[in-house]
Amino acid sequence: MFAIPKTRHVAPHALQWTSKQRNICSSANSYCMHQKLQAVNTTLVPQNSYLKNVLIWRKTRRNWHWFSVKYFSSCGSDGSGNKQNRRGRSTVCRLSVSDHLPRPSPPWRVLFFGTDHFSLKMLKTLNENRLQNGSDRLVDTLEVVATNRTDTVVPVRRYAQEQGLRILDWQPTLNPLDYDVGVLASFGFLIPSKVIDMFPYGILNVHPSLLPRWRGASPIEHTILYGDTVTGISIMEIRPKHFDIGPILLQKQYPVPDRITAPDLKTMMAERGSEVMMEALSNLPELERRVIEQSAVGVTYAHKLSRRALYVDWENQNYSSIDRQCRALQEIEELRTVFNNTKINLLDPCDFHALNSDPNLEKSVLWKYGRPSAEVTPGSLFYSKPLKHLLVKCQDGWTGFGTIRIKKKLKAVDFHCGYLLENPDPRFKTVDNGIKFNLDLLSPRPLQSDTIPVDVREGWFTDLKVGHGG
Repeated sequence: MFAIPKTRHVAPHALQWTSKQRNICSSANSYCMHQKLQAVNTTLVPQNSYLKNVLIWRKTRRNWHWFSVKYFSSCGSDGSGNKQNRRGRSTVCRLSVSDHLPRPSPPWRVLFFGTDHFSLKMLKTLNENRLQNGSDRLVDTLEVVATNRTDTVVPVRRYAQEQGLRILDWQPTLNPLDYDVGVLASFGFLIPSKVIDMFPYGILNVHPSLLPRWRGASPIEHTILYGDTVTGISIMEIRPKHFDIGPILLQKQYPVPDRITAPDLKTMMAERGSEVMMEALSNLPELERRVIEQSAVGVTYAHKLSRRALYVDWENQNYSSIDRQCRALQEIEELRTVFNNTKINLLDPCDFHALNSDPNLEKSVLWKYGRPSAEVTPGSLFYSKPLKHLLVKCQDGWTGFGTIRIKKKLKAVDFHCGYLLENPDPRFKTVDNGIKFNLDLLSPRPLQSDTIPVDVREGWFTDLKVGHGG
């Protein structure tokens, strides 16, 4: 890269591009700026010509665009349709040029976008790397874009303040080429193209799922809700207007531990995500050259979950789906149900699988109802003195809870004494929670390698559009 020699005037024909060059250099093209420069280098130029690449930041009407401008030391046509001066150089002149050209290798100038504890782990990893010395250093400068909420503390913003990092409020006003790459994790806002175009290497999103599975705001919760046996980290390029649709640079898979909760899985994926993010930054130019668009097959959506999803649909859910619902949503609130037109919370669930495997359970059901479990109405409940749990019938079995919150927390035995003794046939009301549980939903097939080639993902997942609200 070289700086542009100063010119005395801007010729009327200053930016005359061939169609091939215009397609390469347009900001609407999906390539990053580093790829654009490489693509321009491959265009046909006169033999023995001396080529210099520079970046131009040009305003056309209401939009700003990147351009790559070429200067030649040879005489004759420069292959672009531009006239040449007496020194043999093209008269393509600059309109505005940044003093900071994109770097071909690390350390990078990074702008981080984040909000919650998941993205906080990424920021800590980037900052720790910035403070290192030696060849492993991938981050040169680090600044942060974070929301400024008055009703709650934003973890990313608080950490940036403690570390003395420069903080930009959303939406920031950026200067061209002040940064090499943006890194985003769990930010929650669509990034407009005018912001994306400020980064020569684009903005990388650290997404905790194996895209195109579970695009959206709550991939970790949906991974547990639908019983996925594997999950992963996808490093993708941000695109405007839609979430999680950009091409994938790097993708790795990990097994989902048995009966893990959403908070624990989020912590695990934050650790893995920071590792994969640093791997991507260490080999960013190479990854940018071989990005692959996401497959249209196997797309599923992890829409943001509301508190309606906390209710249990006793008639239509089996005990396995209720167990997953409890583990997936406990970070929001405990499960809910309705008893005597009053909302109550179900706390301290037991192991439902072990409960339904207990041979003494059926004896208790026969003693209580005089008939087998298959003939008991879903939503029916009774207190089990040996287990010290409140047992509730669902579609195919029983669930158990040790504590009930109705105005205040009550042990299962206290709830039994206060609300069930005088009620001959107590039942919890079944409530549609809006979650489209599919009891025959297939789990994704695990691959042999921990690194997932993005070109073999077609047909990998069941093509279902699932999640809260459809």
